[in-house]
Amino acid sequence: MTENIIDLANEAQKRGKFNLADVVKGRGFPEKSVDVYLDANSAYELEGINAELKSTLDKDRLAVLEARAQELTEKIVASRLTFHMRGVSQHSVEYVTEDCDKKYPDAEDGTENPNWIKHYLASLVAANIVKVTDAEGNEDEQKFTPEEIMDLRGALPIDGWQLLVETMQKLTLAGSYFEAVTDSGFLPKS
Repeated sequence: MTENIIDLANEAQKRGKFNLADVVKGRGFPEKSVDVYLDANSAYELEGINAELKSTLDKDRLAVLEARAQELTEKIVASRLTFHMRGVSQHSVEYVTEDCDKKYPDAEDGTENPNWIKHYLASLVAANIVKVTDAEGNEDEQKFTPEEIMDLRGALPIDGWQLLVETMQKLTLAGSYFEAVTDSGFLPKS
């Protein structure tokens, strides 16, 4: 039995053939999960309570404020959505660009028509989302459309949308990091 395991391990380490399609399919793209909280009203109220907590000396008032802060914190946490995202290929970026150019032919890289850039960002965010998990652990693994992400953009607090766009940009552009990390100092000397 032990010899069989050793043989399998040695076989797995041998150089040989590989399937390029298997190697490049969805592999190598960076991934990141980010939390977005939907309950902006509770967050706004909590910010005011936290400021008052810092300046209040009255013990009775402090107890009331702390209890309310706890309630609001629980509401905020219950509104959490975790977006599991993965960068996309250059082909995907080119497809999104061509699609936006077709939808908004009067736009030149989004400069003429602000709808071009909105659709472009929504399309790339949609392409980056692998799944979304709610605070209870339920998962939505659908492939989102740009239109669904545009609706999401309108429903999210602004900082939540900005976080999704920033994450998409980092993940999608992460391929360009190879140039920075594979300079001549990175490669082994021959």
